[in-house]
Amino acid sequence: MVEKTIKEIRETEQEAEKIVIRAKNQGAQLLEQTKQETEDAKAAMIARAQEEAKDAREAAQAVSEKKLEEALKTAAQEIAEIRNTAKQREEEAVNAIISGLV
Repeated sequence: MVEKTIKEIRETEQEAEKIVIRAKNQGAQLLEQTKQETEDAKAAMIARAQEEAKDAREAAQAVSEKKLEEALKTAAQEIAEIRNTAKQREEEAVNAIISGLV
């Protein structure tokens, strides 16, 4: 009877060891899985942030190009007005000189 009890204790201890080993393995697997999921989430967040930054940069560039285009258009209009004014003043000066000579 003592032998049977000892045998049962040994079997219980062996089963307990197996349970501990399985628990350690499962813990290690869960840890590795968690690390991988964390890396995947990190990579996804970085990719999303880069895409958002790219979109923001493109939007800023579009606004900048539009403002530059408007500034060039305004400058062209101002140049045309200055040329017209200069041409009118040139004609006035020529007429004044001709009038003074006549």
